[in-house]
Amino acid sequence: MLASLAVVGNLSVDTMSISPESSTNIYLVNSSISVMEGQEAVSHLNNVLSTDIQSLVRGSRIDGLICDSNGRVADIISCYHMGQGILITGLGQRTQSTRELLTKGVPWDQEISLLDGNGALEHLKIIGGQPSFLLEKIYPELSKLSGNEFLEYADVMFSTGVHNGHQVIDVITRSDNMDFFARVKESEFEILKKEDWDVARIKIGYPGGNEVNTKYLPHDIGMGKLVSLDKGCYPGQEIHARLDSRGRPKKRIVMLRTNTSLELGKYSLSDGNNVRITSTSKAENLYYSLGICSVDVSNGAKLTLEDTDSKITLF
Repeated sequence: MLASLAVVGNLSVDTMSISPESSTNIYLVNSSISVMEGQEAVSHLNNVLSTDIQSLVRGSRIDGLICDSNGRVADIISCYHMGQGILITGLGQRTQSTRELLTKGVPWDQEISLLDGNGALEHLKIIGGQPSFLLEKIYPELSKLSGNEFLEYADVMFSTGVHNGHQVIDVITRSDNMDFFARVKESEFEILKKEDWDVARIKIGYPGGNEVNTKYLPHDIGMGKLVSLDKGCYPGQEIHARLDSRGRPKKRIVMLRTNTSLELGKYSLSDGNNVRITSTSKAENLYYSLGICSVDVSNGAKLTLEDTDSKITLF
């Protein structure tokens, strides 16, 4: 599957009210795809990531964060142990900086290489009402997916996870895998574009490049679950431990659905709090935006803008 990699130095209508099958889609995702090889690859990654991945073995998947020394999130990545190497996906906007961080601090006596999978491989996500139903229609012979593991079948990798209560199925395949694309077409499903994924991720509160930019802490963007406070040192560990000792987080990520477009920036809410809009996209004649605000924001808070109807979703 990885033979062609190269060495280098991803208001009027609420989606929850739509029928599960019709609201489930396959999205092409803008991801960085790399493969780390070397006998000490797991140990090295464990020193880089916020998550303890020492239990990563062949056939398993573990997600984690790459943070800077101030504890701010630089990337969200998934690690798949394939036996001969560890496939790593991250945000496409962070490709170069993430690869630099992944190869930083490798001891002189360890041989670790990083392979570039972009172009050779594609990363897709299935989300909506019933992702498993859609996958079963395309691959009826595939075994049931379980958390922290992935299946490889016909040169395609499948894994499943949950984000804010929504099942997300990740699919990684070769760009020239004609069997995969033919199966999708024969099942009468369509692979939606990367721009469509931006709307989908906003609806479930999944951070993108505008949220993952070394400005926000893990809890600020809903990724606190990917911090292992009981593991050894990693970049940002001291900051995370200090914040944890002080009690609950101060910020949270929210989604705003509006009838008018919003510019990125700071807005006032009806409950006295402020929200900083970080991402926005349009779908179904409505506008969906992600924002960062105080954890004390109320569930019924609205934007204090004239001629703008808004509904907030707390994640």
